[in-house]
Order: sequence, then C-alpha cells, then structure tokens
Amino acid sequence: MEKNRRYIIIGALVCFVFILFNVMNSMAQGKPLIFDTIVRSAIIGCRNEILNPILIHITYLGNAKTIILFCTVLLLYKKTRIEYGLPLAIADSCSATIQTIIKVIVHRPRPPVENFLISQGGFSFPSGHSCSGLVFYGLFAYLLFHTAVDKTVHKVLGISFIALFLVIGVSRIYIGVHYPTDVLGGWSLGLAILTTAIWVLNKLESKKKKESIQED
Repeated sequence: MEKNRRYIIIGALVCFVFILFNVMNSMAQGKPLIFDTIVRSAIIGCRNEILNPILIHITYLGNAKTIILFCTVLLLYKKTRIEYGLPLAIADSCSATIQTIIKVIVHRPRPPVENFLISQGGFSFPSGHSCSGLVFYGLFAYLLFHTAVDKTVHKVLGISFIALFLVIGVSRIYIGVHYPTDVLGGWSLGLAILTTAIWVLNKLESKKKKESIQED
C-alpha cells in the first residue's frame, strides 16, 4: 500500500511538471495552448441562465474563506477536532502555501477578463480552488471512509465530496477565470499533497498503535 502511494505521488508530480513545462513554453512563445483553447471554448459554450448561478455558488466552495470556515467549525467541536479538523487544517494550509509560491513563480496571467462571470484577481497557474478543493474534500472523504462507524451515510458524504472537488475544478473554467491546464495542474499538485497527507496520517496511526501495544 505504501509503495502504491509513492507511485501516485511520483505520477502526480510528473503530470504537474509536464503541464507546467507546457504552460511555461506557451508563455515564452506568447501563444495559447491548443488544448486550453478547445476545452475552454467548449465549456464556456455551455453557459446558460440556469447553470451560471449554480456553478458560481459551487466555485466558492473551493475558496480559502469557505475552507477556513469549515476547518474552524471542525476544530471548535471536540468530537471532530482531532479526527477531522486538525488533519484537514494542516493539509490545506500546506496546500495553500505551496500553490501560492508556485503561482508567484510561474506568474501566468488569467484568461481575458471579458469572459469572467465573477471578479477574480491574482495569477492563474495552478488553480488554487482546484488544488485546495481536491486536498480538503478528498482528505475529508478519506477520513469519512476510514473512521466512520455508520458506513452508509459516510460513504454517501465521501462520494459527494469527491464529486464536489471535480465540479469545483470545472467551474473555474466555466466562469472564465482559469485555463483547463490551470485546473489540471491544480488537480495533479493537489493529488500529490493529498496522497502525502494520507501517507503521513497512516504513519502516525501505525506509530500510535505500536506505542499502545508496547504499553499493554
């Protein structure tokens, strides 16, 4: 299992570097990526009066304020503090720090502002909402699957969280504030961070079990 996680982390980072290379190359040449142009046009072409408000609301579920609010609520309650709040807060803080550093280094401008459905500043690569959404909701789903007593309810919640971070990523393209490669870069970076977080949690859990056995 540990070896599989290592492969996932390496694979995700290789994907991220590959996407980053193509993004940097397109910026140096001053030409948009064909993949970005085709996918972005197709997704923006799906806009309508029904989907617009739905995806605008969904996209806000991946922003820093929403995730901080969720973490704060989980940390306030004693029952959820250690099991959910602490690992989620630490993992997403690491995610936010890493992606912010990369954004500043890459310095990729956002898509043309005339296609924005919301006001959005900052740089474009990688998509912070996509990265943070995958780390937060992905880890939350893992913790629900891993620690739940009521498996049915928690499985439904877990699957919903997985679907949510996917829709958050697509919503960033839909509302016009990111290129598809920003989202793919955010997902690949987020997957590496998420898998690392799960690996660390499992290590800590194994250590705790060993200490418990030694005490007995």
